[in-house]
Amino acid sequence: MSMARKFLIIVLLMVWKPFLGSAQTPDKYMFSNKIFNLQFLYNYHRPAGDYAKTYGNYSGVGFGGMLKTKKNWTFSGEANFLFGSDIRATDILNQLVTSGGYISSTSGNPGNYIVNMRGYSFYLQGGRVFGWNKKNMNSGILVKGGVGFLQHKIGFILKENNVPQLNENYARGYDRLSNGISTNQFIGYNHQSINRLINFYVGVEFMQAQTVNRRGFNYHEMEFDKGSKFDQSVSFRFGWMIPIYLNTRDENEFQFK
Repeated sequence: MSMARKFLIIVLLMVWKPFLGSAQTPDKYMFSNKIFNLQFLYNYHRPAGDYAKTYGNYSGVGFGGMLKTKKNWTFSGEANFLFGSDIRATDILNQLVTSGGYISSTSGNPGNYIVNMRGYSFYLQGGRVFGWNKKNMNSGILVKGGVGFLQHKIGFILKENNVPQLNENYARGYDRLSNGISTNQFIGYNHQSINRLINFYVGVEFMQAQTVNRRGFNYHEMEFDKGSKFDQSVSFRFGWMIPIYLNTRDENEFQFK
């Protein structure tokens, strides 16, 4: 059974569970707040598919906001900056390497440069928190998914700006700038403390994207890069949240049904 199918089965079971218990006698301690969370995000990605042919593991940091309703539905948006230093497409600069085994600067000495991965992503997401502690239904298993945009490229940093083969114009033929529509799915634990001081979520995220090389022509292959790529990653995600409570708790009102 594929990972995506397992994820879908888990989501369906969790969505169905509240309806199975809806006929039970309401418990006055089952309450949930309407909360808007400011989020500071960190992801550690492990690429797969076509993605893994170009990049190794990389990180992402981001910022976003998530609205959690009284019924624990969530709606969120986020932006992430992606970065890493593990480049697996090591052959892209082969034609620039001299017989001495290096890329030369204008002085004839080895060029001083760094090759890395850079990118960004944006997502709009929806999901739900499945609480199990009747005294704090704001916390529980968080399941969500969304759609957005992914862009990434191989970056070149010239420390002394004396390697003309990799200046801004020529780098476009090597950087494989790619972007396209992306989807992601997350499952993990969402914690909103009763004293409102410790608020975070942690779990695993799956990403899929259909991307296209926007440069079109790869210098090292001397041919056009046509067609789309299927980029994937599995990542560990941690989000620190600053909550803004939009309503007060009323223990005499059964809110979570």
